[in-house]
Amino acid sequence: MHLRYVIDETPHPPIPAGWRALAVPSDWDLDEAELRIRPVTIDYVTYPDDFLMIIQCPEMIAAAEPTAIFASFKASEARGVELVKIFGMGPDWLMWLGFVVEKFPPVEWTKRAQSTVVQFLQLPEIRKALAEAGVPLPDDEATASQPAEPGVQKRRKITKEHLQEVARIYSQAQSQDDPPTRSVQEHFGVSHSTAAKWVGAARRSGFLPPTV
Repeated sequence: MHLRYVIDETPHPPIPAGWRALAVPSDWDLDEAELRIRPVTIDYVTYPDDFLMIIQCPEMIAAAEPTAIFASFKASEARGVELVKIFGMGPDWLMWLGFVVEKFPPVEWTKRAQSTVVQFLQLPEIRKALAEAGVPLPDDEATASQPAEPGVQKRRKITKEHLQEVARIYSQAQSQDDPPTRSVQEHFGVSHSTAAKWVGAARRSGFLPPTV
């Protein structure tokens, strides 16, 4: 896909030091080199029609279980960019929501999301850095929006053996010219975003070669 972008030089709304507030297309696949979006042009700037901003304070970034607040945006030529939903990941995300809103008010979220998603589209090095950093992405908004119930395991435990199996399925599919991430998805019966995150984790663990 060849898109023409206009550089957005609008300064980012300020956020507290050490925080993460980054926007990515909602269906972004961390492991795919090609960027696939449905582009919408508003005031000469190109946006994805559907994108998320990932918000984390330092404590959320350091948490043992992935924890984040997500702001979901829709873009259209008729209505511009709109914040349509707030949800979260991790059993304590609701506890963090009030703190996040106090320190980084939602009135600033749309401006920050627009600015960072444009940079995401324009700069391949940003996409690569985010993929390598393993930013949390929701598997499914409906399940991610609810805190985990005590005693209920919401996610598969990611072990060395699991990542080795992910790497084996991925490499086998790649050698047969099959879509490798989709093959991982179908083998384990998970969403495409979950499969992509597992592939990224296997790559960071050295079970798959780095992307070129």
